[in-house]
Amino acid sequence: MTLQPTSRRETALIAGLLLGAFLLRTATVVVQFDKLSIDRDGYRGIAHRLADGLGYSLPPSKTGENLPTAYRPPLYPLVLTGIFCLNAGEVGIAALQILLGTLTVLLTYLAGRRLGLGRAAFLATGLVACDPLLLQYTALPMTETLCTFLVTLLLKELVYWLRPAHDHRTSRDGELSTVGNQSRLKLCLIGGLFGVCLLCRPTIVVFGLFGLLWWLAIGVRNRSIPPLNLWPVALAAAVVVSPWMIRNQLVIGRPTPATTHGGYTLLLGNNPVFYHEVVDQPWGTVWDTAARDRTQAAWLSGVEAELVSDRAIDEPSRDRWMYRRACQNIANEPGLFFRACGLRFVRFWNVIPLGPSRDAIPHFVVWCVGLFYTFEILAFLAGAIALLRKRPAGWFPLFLMIAAFSLVHLFFWSNMRMRAPVIPAIALIAVAGLCAVTTGQRERHTADILASR
Repeated sequence: MTLQPTSRRETALIAGLLLGAFLLRTATVVVQFDKLSIDRDGYRGIAHRLADGLGYSLPPSKTGENLPTAYRPPLYPLVLTGIFCLNAGEVGIAALQILLGTLTVLLTYLAGRRLGLGRAAFLATGLVACDPLLLQYTALPMTETLCTFLVTLLLKELVYWLRPAHDHRTSRDGELSTVGNQSRLKLCLIGGLFGVCLLCRPTIVVFGLFGLLWWLAIGVRNRSIPPLNLWPVALAAAVVVSPWMIRNQLVIGRPTPATTHGGYTLLLGNNPVFYHEVVDQPWGTVWDTAARDRTQAAWLSGVEAELVSDRAIDEPSRDRWMYRRACQNIANEPGLFFRACGLRFVRFWNVIPLGPSRDAIPHFVVWCVGLFYTFEILAFLAGAIALLRKRPAGWFPLFLMIAAFSLVHLFFWSNMRMRAPVIPAIALIAVAGLCAVTTGQRERHTADILASR
């Protein structure tokens, strides 16, 4: 059941916003169409091999051996495989990215209306429609656009579940009397969406843990909502993820529900070279190609040599080796590790790009992006303060999702790109903050008028 706009004017407004979002994304893709053929994260390569009937694998090694992999999550390559099987190529990828981005804008509007933002939901919708990060990654064959769509869809379903259409009260976390009566089908849908999100971006698993802890806390406080009601969620998520786990057990010898990429991303942000060449340097220093002996590539070559000497050849053993080495690095230099966590937090919430990516953008555009995100993040802080004081249940999934992504990237590699999937949640909370500020100003103004009489 969806919440319909209350007038023809509002219908026209949301249609205009969706059209604007579609045109902005189309223009971005047209201008940067050549980027759709760049395979930065290897998703296209895996998809091509799937389309050729060679399985979920990496390009052949020097010996010509087929290399089954679980290094990347499977959902996006599977989607690309369908496009390649239809011979749609870059045009098909562009159409998919534009469609997903536009639907994300619509989902933001629906969630905002159900959360009680009223017409202010249009502002949140507008923020997502013209968000610089979401626009930029529409033109790149990476998981950001798909993951943002799926995360927003999951949050929208959670919001609809926690705030039924017949109950528009601002419920608190201990007063969810209507939640226990929701259908098991809805819970299965939520669980299935969670599983799909996991197959796209494994970071979502931390959100699942946060959500479980929150729900258990509610169960302790309110016995009318037994925690066991969540079994359909767990069952549906397991059904979605289990084929990937079974495949991994059979093919690579490890039933991983995520990827074998985690160790690399943890080690990438926690090694002595990064600590001393980036963390221990002035703000804005990045790993680039400024010097032959001070590059990410040089560090990675050293790691590869150590992997060979330690006989960590297959993906699971390489992943475990990198996790162990990262933990050892953290233990060896705890001070720099904590500073690195601070750096990763700032990079996650940064308002402008850093390094070579910023140099390729006109200064005027950089300043516009910075002003956009500065405004949004300040409004988000105001909204977070206002909402957490009231503790409305429907908003908690948004906070938990943002907290999950922020926490993961305190430890793992981080930059602005990692924030993309939670941008709609940030926009909704930011608009709630603007509403709280303007409402407070009106109330103070009214009080001043009454006091002057």
